[in-house]
Amino acid sequence: MTPGGRLPAESEPEYNQNAIMSRTAYEDPVEQVMFILGLKHDPKFETTVHAILYGSTPGILDASEQLRVYVAVQANFHAWHKTIEKIQAEIGPDLPPLLRGQIYEIIVGELDEKHYGGRWFAVTRVPPEHWVNMGAYSPTFRRGENEVFCLPAPYFALLAGFFA
Repeated sequence: MTPGGRLPAESEPEYNQNAIMSRTAYEDPVEQVMFILGLKHDPKFETTVHAILYGSTPGILDASEQLRVYVAVQANFHAWHKTIEKIQAEIGPDLPPLLRGQIYEIIVGELDEKHYGGRWFAVTRVPPEHWVNMGAYSPTFRRGENEVFCLPAPYFALLAGFFA
Protein backbone atom coordinates (compact mmCIF):
# COMPACT_ATOMS: atom_id res chain seq x y z
CA MET A 1 0.00 0.00 0.00
CA THR A 2 1.10 3.51 -0.72
CA PRO A 3 0.76 6.25 1.92
CA GLY A 4 -2.51 7.36 0.25
CA GLY A 5 -4.00 3.88 0.79
CA ARG A 6 -3.80 2.83 -2.85
CA LEU A 7 -2.31 -0.36 -4.16
CA PRO A 8 1.04 0.03 -5.91
CA ALA A 9 0.65 0.54 -9.67
CA GLU A 10 1.92 -2.96 -10.45
CA SER A 11 -0.96 -4.46 -8.42
CA GLU A 12 -3.70 -2.51 -10.17
CA PRO A 13 -5.52 -4.05 -13.13
CA GLU A 14 -4.28 -2.94 -16.53
CA TYR A 15 -7.61 -1.50 -17.72
CA ASN A 16 -7.89 1.30 -20.21
CA GLN A 17 -8.85 4.31 -18.10
CA ASN A 18 -10.38 5.89 -21.22
CA ALA A 19 -12.98 3.12 -21.17
CA ILE A 20 -14.80 4.96 -18.39
CA MET A 21 -16.68 7.91 -19.81
CA SER A 22 -18.24 10.84 -18.00
CA ARG A 23 -21.75 10.28 -19.34
CA THR A 24 -24.43 9.07 -16.97
CA ALA A 25 -27.20 8.39 -19.47
CA TYR A 26 -27.68 7.37 -23.07
CA GLU A 27 -28.89 10.04 -25.50
CA ASP A 28 -31.13 7.46 -27.18
CA PRO A 29 -34.19 6.94 -24.94
CA VAL A 30 -34.48 3.33 -26.14
CA GLU A 31 -30.94 2.56 -24.98
CA GLN A 32 -31.61 4.41 -21.73
CA VAL A 33 -34.68 2.27 -21.03
CA MET A 34 -32.63 -0.86 -21.77
CA PHE A 35 -29.98 0.34 -19.32
CA ILE A 36 -32.58 1.09 -16.63
CA LEU A 37 -34.04 -2.40 -17.08
CA GLY A 38 -30.56 -3.93 -16.74
CA LEU A 39 -30.49 -5.05 -20.37
CA LYS A 40 -27.65 -2.75 -21.51
CA HIS A 41 -24.34 -1.84 -19.92
CA ASP A 42 -23.91 1.34 -17.88
CA PRO A 43 -23.44 4.35 -20.20
CA LYS A 44 -20.30 5.38 -18.34
CA PHE A 45 -18.54 2.45 -20.02
CA GLU A 46 -17.59 2.73 -23.66
CA THR A 47 -18.38 -0.90 -24.47
CA THR A 48 -19.88 -4.03 -22.94
CA VAL A 49 -16.38 -5.49 -22.64
CA HIS A 50 -15.28 -2.50 -20.57
CA ALA A 51 -18.32 -2.90 -18.31
CA ILE A 52 -17.42 -6.55 -17.75
CA LEU A 53 -13.77 -5.69 -17.03
CA TYR A 54 -14.87 -3.22 -14.36
CA GLY A 55 -17.34 -5.66 -12.82
CA SER A 56 -20.46 -3.83 -14.00
CA THR A 57 -23.58 -5.44 -15.41
CA PRO A 58 -22.99 -6.03 -19.12
CA GLY A 59 -26.64 -6.30 -20.11
CA ILE A 60 -27.66 -8.62 -22.94
CA LEU A 61 -24.62 -10.22 -24.54
CA ASP A 62 -26.29 -11.92 -27.52
CA ALA A 63 -26.44 -9.42 -30.40
CA SER A 64 -29.64 -10.82 -31.92
CA GLU A 65 -31.40 -10.75 -28.52
CA GLN A 66 -30.16 -7.20 -27.93
CA LEU A 67 -31.59 -6.16 -31.30
CA ARG A 68 -34.90 -7.90 -30.56
CA VAL A 69 -35.25 -6.06 -27.24
CA TYR A 70 -34.18 -2.74 -28.79
CA VAL A 71 -36.88 -3.08 -31.44
CA ALA A 72 -39.50 -3.98 -28.80
CA VAL A 73 -38.66 -0.93 -26.67
CA GLN A 74 -38.58 1.26 -29.77
CA ALA A 75 -42.01 -0.10 -30.72
CA ASN A 76 -43.30 0.93 -27.26
CA PHE A 77 -42.10 4.49 -27.83
CA HIS A 78 -43.55 4.58 -31.34
CA ALA A 79 -46.94 3.16 -30.32
CA TRP A 80 -47.33 5.51 -27.34
CA HIS A 81 -46.19 8.51 -29.38
CA LYS A 82 -48.84 7.73 -32.03
CA THR A 83 -51.47 7.15 -29.31
CA ILE A 84 -50.69 10.51 -27.70
CA GLU A 85 -50.88 12.28 -31.08
CA LYS A 86 -54.23 10.68 -31.87
CA ILE A 87 -55.75 11.45 -28.46
CA GLN A 88 -54.57 15.06 -28.58
CA ALA A 89 -55.88 15.49 -32.13
CA GLU A 90 -59.30 14.06 -31.29
CA ILE A 91 -59.82 15.23 -27.71
CA GLY A 92 -57.22 17.89 -27.02
CA PRO A 93 -54.89 18.26 -24.05
CA ASP A 94 -57.59 18.16 -21.35
CA LEU A 95 -58.55 14.52 -20.92
CA PRO A 96 -61.80 13.57 -19.20
CA PRO A 97 -61.13 11.72 -15.92
CA LEU A 98 -62.70 8.49 -17.22
CA LEU A 99 -60.41 8.41 -20.27
CA ARG A 100 -57.39 9.31 -18.16
CA GLY A 101 -58.18 6.36 -15.86
CA GLN A 102 -58.51 4.02 -18.84
CA ILE A 103 -55.13 5.17 -20.15
CA TYR A 104 -53.58 4.50 -16.73
CA GLU A 105 -54.98 0.95 -16.82
CA ILE A 106 -53.54 0.41 -20.30
CA ILE A 107 -50.14 1.67 -19.12
CA VAL A 108 -50.13 -0.84 -16.25
CA GLY A 109 -51.38 -3.65 -18.48
CA GLU A 110 -49.32 -3.06 -21.60
CA LEU A 111 -46.24 -1.12 -20.52
CA ASP A 112 -45.30 -3.63 -17.85
CA GLU A 113 -42.18 -5.64 -17.14
CA LYS A 114 -43.14 -8.35 -19.62
CA HIS A 115 -43.21 -5.69 -22.36
CA TYR A 116 -39.94 -3.97 -21.33
CA GLY A 117 -41.69 -1.25 -19.37
CA GLY A 118 -42.62 -0.55 -15.79
CA ARG A 119 -42.27 -2.69 -12.69
CA TRP A 120 -44.00 -3.08 -9.37
CA PHE A 121 -41.86 -2.14 -6.35
CA ALA A 122 -42.53 -2.52 -2.66
CA VAL A 123 -43.83 0.73 -1.19
CA THR A 124 -41.17 0.55 1.52
CA ARG A 125 -38.41 0.44 -1.08
CA VAL A 126 -37.32 3.65 -2.77
CA PRO A 127 -37.30 2.99 -6.53
CA PRO A 128 -33.81 2.92 -8.01
CA GLU A 129 -32.41 5.89 -9.87
CA HIS A 130 -34.04 6.53 -13.27
CA TRP A 131 -37.41 5.12 -12.14
CA VAL A 132 -40.50 7.29 -11.58
CA ASN A 133 -42.94 6.28 -8.83
CA MET A 134 -46.40 6.46 -10.39
CA GLY A 135 -48.34 5.88 -7.16
CA ALA A 136 -48.96 9.58 -6.56
CA TYR A 137 -50.82 9.96 -9.86
CA SER A 138 -53.61 7.43 -9.41
CA PRO A 139 -54.71 4.44 -7.31
CA THR A 140 -54.38 2.46 -10.56
CA PHE A 141 -50.62 2.55 -9.96
CA ARG A 142 -50.89 1.05 -6.47
CA ARG A 143 -51.51 -2.56 -5.44
CA GLY A 144 -53.07 -2.36 -2.04
CA GLU A 145 -50.82 -0.83 0.57
CA ASN A 146 -47.69 -2.76 -0.39
CA GLU A 147 -46.75 -2.12 -4.03
CA VAL A 148 -46.42 0.80 -6.42
CA PHE A 149 -45.95 0.81 -10.20
CA CYS A 150 -42.86 2.64 -11.47
CA LEU A 151 -41.87 3.59 -15.00
CA PRO A 152 -38.40 4.11 -16.44
CA ALA A 153 -37.88 7.88 -16.69
CA PRO A 154 -37.81 8.04 -20.53
CA TYR A 155 -41.27 6.43 -20.72
CA PHE A 156 -42.56 8.85 -18.09
CA ALA A 157 -41.14 11.77 -20.07
CA LEU A 158 -43.05 10.59 -23.15
CA LEU A 159 -46.30 10.08 -21.21
CA ALA A 160 -45.98 13.13 -18.93
CA GLY A 161 -48.93 14.89 -20.58
CA PHE A 162 -51.26 12.25 -19.16
CA PHE A 163 -50.12 13.02 -15.61
CA ALA A 164 -50.44 16.81 -15.60
